[in-house]
Amino acid sequence: MSETLPIDFEFDAKSAANYACWHEMTLRFQDLDPLGHVTSLSFLTLFETARILYVREAGLPFAMPKETWMLVNLNADYHAQMHFPGTIRTGTRLKRLGRTSITTIQGLFNGDTCAANLTSVLVHVDRSTDKAAIIPDELRGALETLSTTGALSS
Repeated sequence: MSETLPIDFEFDAKSAANYACWHEMTLRFQDLDPLGHVTSLSFLTLFETARILYVREAGLPFAMPKETWMLVNLNADYHAQMHFPGTIRTGTRLKRLGRTSITTIQGLFNGDTCAANLTSVLVHVDRSTDKAAIIPDELRGALETLSTTGALSS
């Protein structure tokens, strides 16, 4: 296997036009704090649900017999408040493809407003050692396709 350099995909994360994969969710009353705002923890839960759906719908092998993905970092940027009731959309896409990890970025939109962005780092892990493992070439190719189209090629 040749030395593979990381690939960074540059785009404006606050622009809905830059996301190809979308999930719509309904805000719940339990998502609110005592002041009537959607809580920061609820933002993270909405992002998590969309990220897992993205991975599954994209056809990424999430839990394989010898390998898996491990979430190692989250970074949230909050831009606007959200209130109940409402429906939000979360766009997800690949931001970075490294040798042993991927970075996803998500935009949570309330109407046309980007309420928050979340960056997540997932490491490809060898289950037998619990250590980072190089992403195989075939999976790298699929991830490169996913980065631009929002779906894996069939």
